[in-house]
Amino acid sequence: MTIYLRFAVIIFLFVLASSIQAQNTYPVCGNPRQPCQHKDKEFAPYELSFRLPARLRKNTDYKSAPFYAVVLKTFKDFEPGGDGCDGGEFSTAIETQRKEVQKLFPNAKVFASYQCPDMGAVEYVSGGKTLNDTFLAIYGGTTQVEAQQVLEKARARYPGATLKRMQALYDWIVQ
Repeated sequence: MTIYLRFAVIIFLFVLASSIQAQNTYPVCGNPRQPCQHKDKEFAPYELSFRLPARLRKNTDYKSAPFYAVVLKTFKDFEPGGDGCDGGEFSTAIETQRKEVQKLFPNAKVFASYQCPDMGAVEYVSGGKTLNDTFLAIYGGTTQVEAQQVLEKARARYPGATLKRMQALYDWIVQ
C-alpha cells in the first residue's frame, strides 16, 4: 500500500504543479476583431495580444497560454539598426505585408516579431527560448488540429510556411 500512496502523492503534486503553471499564463486574443486591451499595455497592431491581469507588477514577465503559430516568413537579412526599423519600432515593408495577409485571414490575427529597439514590445518564446528572428506569422489556435487547417490554407500562398508552438511574452519594465 505504501508504494501506491507514494505514487498517488506524486501524481497529485504533478497535477497541482501543472495547474499552478497554467494559472500563470493568460489566454491569447487570436481574433483581430476582438484584441485584448489593458490600461497599462497598448498592443501594437502587429503584436499578438493576450489577456493580462488587472494589476501588473513592475518588472514582471507575463506569458500567454501556449498556442500554435503558422510562420509564413522569416527575415534573415533584417537590419535592426538600418532601414529595417524605418517605422521606429517596426518595418514599414513587413507591416504592409502583414496587413495584406490579414485580409486573407480575417478571423486569425496576423502578427510580426521585430528586432527593433522597443522595451515595451511583445516577444515570442518557443521551447523556453526567446525567438530572435524577425518573422511574419498567423495565430493558428490552441490545438494542432486548428493550426493544421490554418497551415493548409496559408501554404497556398506561402509554400514554405511552418507550424511553431509558442507563447507571447510581455515584460512590464518600469524604471
